[in-house]
Amino acid sequence: MLPSIENIQFEENNERLKVVLPVKKQWVYLALYSVMLLIWIGMFIFGLMFTWQIAFSGERFAFVFTVMLLVLLYLLFLLGRLVWRQWQFYAANREILFVHEDMLIVRRPVSIFGITTAYDRAHVTPFYFSEKHSSLAFDYGHEHVYFGRDLPNDPAGRLIGYLNARYYPHHNEDE
Repeated sequence: MLPSIENIQFEENNERLKVVLPVKKQWVYLALYSVMLLIWIGMFIFGLMFTWQIAFSGERFAFVFTVMLLVLLYLLFLLGRLVWRQWQFYAANREILFVHEDMLIVRRPVSIFGITTAYDRAHVTPFYFSEKHSSLAFDYGHEHVYFGRDLPNDPAGRLIGYLNARYYPHHNEDE
């Protein structure tokens, strides 16, 4: 039977457990990343147009300059991916934890987009509360994975207790 924990929704079928956690919008970060995303889009479009003009200008230096611009556009693309992921992180209104038999998935959806990370359950440690980050966490190998940052301490503790009792029944919290 699924627990009833304040602000947390549970859904279960024969394949997985779905835990939906609330996320508070951080409007300052969302606004900053929105502005950065708009600036990046403008820079990328201008860069493509400028590269196109240089490539077909007929000048003797056009090939070398075009190659340099394509390298810079690639670096700009990588920066844009970083900004896009951060924007999605702050634009999400919920965080979803999917617990499958062999996989653990953490998702922050924004419409059909969103950040999704999957972890092999064989390498996932039991859940715990990180005092430093004030969030739920688990370790995946040497990586600390934090989620549920906006949960109050009592519901977070009850969720950890339920998940550990269900998926890690032999785990002793004193260890």
